[in-house]
Amino acid sequence: MSARHEEREILESILQEAILKELPRLERALPLLNIMAAIAPLLGLLGTVTGMISTFEIINIYGTGDPRMMSGGISVALVTTMLGLVVAIPIMLLHTFLNRQVEHIIGDMEEKSVALTNIISRCQG
Repeated sequence: MSARHEEREILESILQEAILKELPRLERALPLLNIMAAIAPLLGLLGTVTGMISTFEIINIYGTGDPRMMSGGISVALVTTMLGLVVAIPIMLLHTFLNRQVEHIIGDMEEKSVALTNIISRCQG
C-alpha cells in the first residue's frame, strides 16, 4: 500500500504499526533467556540441598568420625551451586546485551520513521 499521499498522522500511524509488527521478531529469544537465567541458580540450589541432605544422612548413619564419608555430599552441593551460577551469569549478561540491542534497534526505527514522515510531509507541501 502506498501511503505517500496520506496526512501526517496517518503516516505516523502506519509507520508505528510497521514497527510494532517487528517487535515480536526482535524480542523472541528474550523471554526464554530470562527464564533460563532465573532457573539455573535454582537448579544449583536444588543440587546444593540434595547434596547436604545426602551428607546429613551419612552423618546420621556413620557419625562424623570419617570426613571422607561426608565429602561426597558436600562436593555435590558445591559443584551444583557452581554450575548453576556458571550457567546463569553468562545468560543474564547475554539477555541484558540483547535487550539493549533491541531497544537501540527500536529507537533507530522510530527515529527513521519520524525522519521519513518529515521528508514525505515536506515533499507534499
